[in-house]
Amino acid sequence: MSILVFSMFVLSVVGLAVLFTIKAVELERGVLFAARPRRRADVYAMAIKILIQSFSERLENTPTHLLTFGRFLVHIAALGFARVARAVERSSYKIADRVSHRHGFERGETRSSFLKSVSDHKSTLDTRV
Repeated sequence: MSILVFSMFVLSVVGLAVLFTIKAVELERGVLFAARPRRRADVYAMAIKILIQSFSERLENTPTHLLTFGRFLVHIAALGFARVARAVERSSYKIADRVSHRHGFERGETRSSFLKSVSDHKSTLDTRV
């Protein structure tokens, strides 16, 4: 990895030295080296610069858009979870009713003598009032 990085550094330094040498020769002779390809490369460079600027402007708004999209996804997930929870609740009541021994529950007479005396006392109070 370090060999690759070092070789890229050396290649960059050599490239810069070549460019400065070409520029010095051009200034000395007063002639442009490869004028037509340079103009074409300048046009491409300007187009790439405009693309990079527009991309960077869009990139600045990306966190806001990602937050909005994330909030939307959380909202949809919460609604889906609530829908599933409601369905599970309904089905659990049905299952509990089927499993329960009190499926057809009917109120019967109490077997406790204490509760019988309390209910008799309460009914006598209700009749007085």
